[in-house]
Amino acid sequence: MYNKAMLSLEQAQNAITAMVADFNRDPNRRKVDMAVVDDAGNLLAYARMDRCLRPTFAIRKAYTSAVRSMDTAAFAEQLSSTGRSIESFGDAQLIALPGGVAVIHEGVVVGAIGVGGLPSGLDDEAIAKAGVAALGI
Repeated sequence: MYNKAMLSLEQAQNAITAMVADFNRDPNRRKVDMAVVDDAGNLLAYARMDRCLRPTFAIRKAYTSAVRSMDTAAFAEQLSSTGRSIESFGDAQLIALPGGVAVIHEGVVVGAIGVGGLPSGLDDEAIAKAGVAALGI
């Protein structure tokens, strides 16, 4: 029998709460959406801020980080450095924009967090990392 570390719903909700708090340090920015997924990219928790005009790429960023086992910024760099295109993976859910962060526990990816909506994916990534910190792992 396998023992597999997993993110709980409570942890996912805590991550969302932490990301909202981190965003609110500068609430004059464009509103964002936030997603937490398990290690297979399945959605655990999602939030879209009031007045977020439309859902962005948060779910796809989280999915990509989980299934590729890396942050989306690193995935974008990997594509660039190897001359590959995202289409070569045959997965329409993959995205190569910063803002997705893998959640690693004891060397294993147990999930990921994605944030979308800000003009700079690096700002999205900073909010996602606040969510990772709130997971307590």
